[in-house]
Amino acid sequence: MTALRPSIRRFAVCWLGLLAGLAVELAATKLLPGRFGRPVLLLAMAAMVAAVMLVFMRLRKASGLSQAFAVGGLLWLAILLGLGSMDPLTRTDTPTPAPPATSAAAPTH
Repeated sequence: MTALRPSIRRFAVCWLGLLAGLAVELAATKLLPGRFGRPVLLLAMAAMVAAVMLVFMRLRKASGLSQAFAVGGLLWLAILLGLGSMDPLTRTDTPTPAPPATSAAAPTH
């Protein structure tokens, strides 16, 4: 029974790593405004996903089918996030022209 019990130390180290990744993301959000912080956020996110997949999901020791489903899930997540971000990424800030002013006053009854 002890061989099946996971190492609590390994989980604790991974959890502390995830908290460090969160701290990096929060610091990058505050200190690197706009587009400059995006690569840092992406790297921190990728490291956190890899840590969860390798430590908590134990994909390193899983069967090939489990690994294939995990990769497929990541691909579907990338597709959904990509399609969901198309709307805000393709919006422009160009103002629309004002409608022409009418010279005739509105009729009063």
